Amino acid sequence: MIGSHPYLDFNDAGPQSELPGITDRGQEKEEIKTRLLGRVEEALRYLMPAGKVRHGQFHIGDVAGAPGESMKVELSGEKAGVWYDHAEGKGGDILDLWARSRGIDPVTRFGDVMNEVRAWLGDPMRVTTSSAPSQRREPPMDDLGPHTGKWDYFDADGKLLVCVYRYDPPNRRKQFRPLDVRTGKWQAPTIQRPLYNLPGIAQADEVVLVEGEKTAQALIDIGITATTSMHGSNAPVEKTDWSPLRGKRLIIWPDRDKPGWEYGQSASKAMKAAGAKSIAILIPPAEKPEKWDAADAVAEGMDIQTFLRDAPRAAPNGPRRRIRLSDWTFDRYQGPAPERKWLIDGVLPLGVPGMVAAIGGAGKSMLLMDLCAKVAQVESGSPMPMEALGGPLVSVAGTAVMFTAEDDADEVHRRLAGLVGALPDPSRLIVVPLPNAGGAIPLVAMGREGPVLTDAYEEMRAELLEIPDLRLVVIDPLQSFAGGDVNSDPAAGAMFFARLGRIAAETGATTLVAHHFRKVGMKPIHTAAEAREAIRGTTALVDGGRWSYALWEADSDEAEKVCEKLNERYIREKVFKGAVVKSNWPTDKSIRTYVRDASTGLLGEKTMELAMGGKDFGDLLQILEQTIEKAAANGQPFTKTGGNGLHERRSELPAELLGVSRNKIVSMVDALLTTGRLVLCMAEGSTIKKWLDVPQGEFALGVGQFQLGSVLNEGE
Repeated sequence: MIGSHPYLDFNDAGPQSELPGITDRGQEKEEIKTRLLGRVEEALRYLMPAGKVRHGQFHIGDVAGAPGESMKVELSGEKAGVWYDHAEGKGGDILDLWARSRGIDPVTRFGDVMNEVRAWLGDPMRVTTSSAPSQRREPPMDDLGPHTGKWDYFDADGKLLVCVYRYDPPNRRKQFRPLDVRTGKWQAPTIQRPLYNLPGIAQADEVVLVEGEKTAQALIDIGITATTSMHGSNAPVEKTDWSPLRGKRLIIWPDRDKPGWEYGQSASKAMKAAGAKSIAILIPPAEKPEKWDAADAVAEGMDIQTFLRDAPRAAPNGPRRRIRLSDWTFDRYQGPAPERKWLIDGVLPLGVPGMVAAIGGAGKSMLLMDLCAKVAQVESGSPMPMEALGGPLVSVAGTAVMFTAEDDADEVHRRLAGLVGALPDPSRLIVVPLPNAGGAIPLVAMGREGPVLTDAYEEMRAELLEIPDLRLVVIDPLQSFAGGDVNSDPAAGAMFFARLGRIAAETGATTLVAHHFRKVGMKPIHTAAEAREAIRGTTALVDGGRWSYALWEADSDEAEKVCEKLNERYIREKVFKGAVVKSNWPTDKSIRTYVRDASTGLLGEKTMELAMGGKDFGDLLQILEQTIEKAAANGQPFTKTGGNGLHERRSELPAELLGVSRNKIVSMVDALLTTGRLVLCMAEGSTIKKWLDVPQGEFALGVGQFQLGSVLNEGE
């Protein structure tokens, strides 16, 4: 019994005389069954590749191997191998399951079941016969061996139509054997062949057509509606029923070979005739190997959604075109817009190319190395984010890579020793000193007809694509990596940043280059706009990147005042200003003040300390805690965000907190909540815990009363 449900067992089969061809049936059955149970999980994965193991049970949709949860198989104990399908109200033992999953009657064709199990266990093949009439015949197991893959074709309502088995016989090409479930014959349907994944197609607006069931299933497993025609590129399109694709947007993803392209062209004609809404053929990346397909892309960890969106496309039955206008109509942009992902919250997004520019000797290389070290130190979910370039780093763990053409390994070692003591995972910080690694790497060179990419670019790109959690790439300085004259040639600068943008898009990482201002003799800089104009090169160079940060030295009068407030000794090149001077989206562009650390040479941001009159971060946390405690005691508590949020009610904050950004306020509250210095409270009339108080405050104890002038709004 499984719970309260009875299950079937091969012992329910008829007497021995009803199963000819098997001698000493009971003894042999128990021997084979025992051996099969010794490898029960392996057997289940062989029969039903879509199944999953959880809590000592094998979960699958049904005996045919469809993905799902309604059927469970015990993996250990006295009930090992026992299965029950809750949707169908049926169950049985491991041999019964083997038979049903292979479409074999478990009673009248018991000998065939035993032969299959023996073959899988590695026993010599035994020829048996069955007196029961059969509408189908088994594939030539002795010739092809056991199948290495199995895919089921269902109709739109989930009824099994065809099972396709794959065989990989030694020293021979792979072969496929379809079983037409409706006729019981080992052949493809003779009238019209169904498409793979019809239940998924019925629910989707956009469908990806690939070659082969394995490739389609790889996309389906990551949530993309995919299909294929039976036998892939070898399928005669006229024998496939394409009608389920009527009104759908179709993307054809061919294998990277000639048969794949020809398959895409012929399939597109059939889909157009069936009434598809739109059809496009993706052009596989030129650098991929022959026969590369969507399953390879999934295995490589490629961002499939981005590839489907951005890959160049060809019009069906026409020349390959990079852009097809019908793919970019308004309906593509309907629904919730994707959230922007940040490396530094509110300041620097992920997945964009940009630059950090300053005069020579300002310390931009050290600042960028420090940023790399901080990215490598980040722990996912950390309540106390590290700060860089005027904002908090998003608490997602990842890898940072820096290529430096000016510092050798010894200098890198000395700099890192002053920046970071240890890392949670040392492999997450990669610093390549090019003087020790063969010298500068020109990624763009000047050819006879203008700038061209070099092999070094492709090598670097391939290396970076192999890092699964890449978040930041730094190239220092730009001039050592751009063989063309990027400062005077707009085309060279545009190509350089376009290729950085490609790496950013493919990896999801931010790519930054260090660059210089114009030569000494320029007029003093006082504003962010003047700093942008001072960046060396043509305007096309700055415009080529999507984000630029500039650092410039503060004038001596202001620098002396800054040092006096911070009780620091003033020296030349001690104080700098910095700001985002170019961005293609809303970012924090406020001007920050940086002061050079005497021991490490690192520029550290002091904007907040200066606003607080020199107080440190611990002092600021205490001020925030006291402000929240006082507001709650007065019956006017704050919330973290929303209408009663601290930043929204900043006019009520003390002077020390007025210059703190919204993101910084939120992160400080999170830090106080995590350490227990603050708690979230539910007040009378409230339905959620959102009001801030100290642990022993009136709202924390449940006795707090709102006073006139405060706002209680549950919709915040």
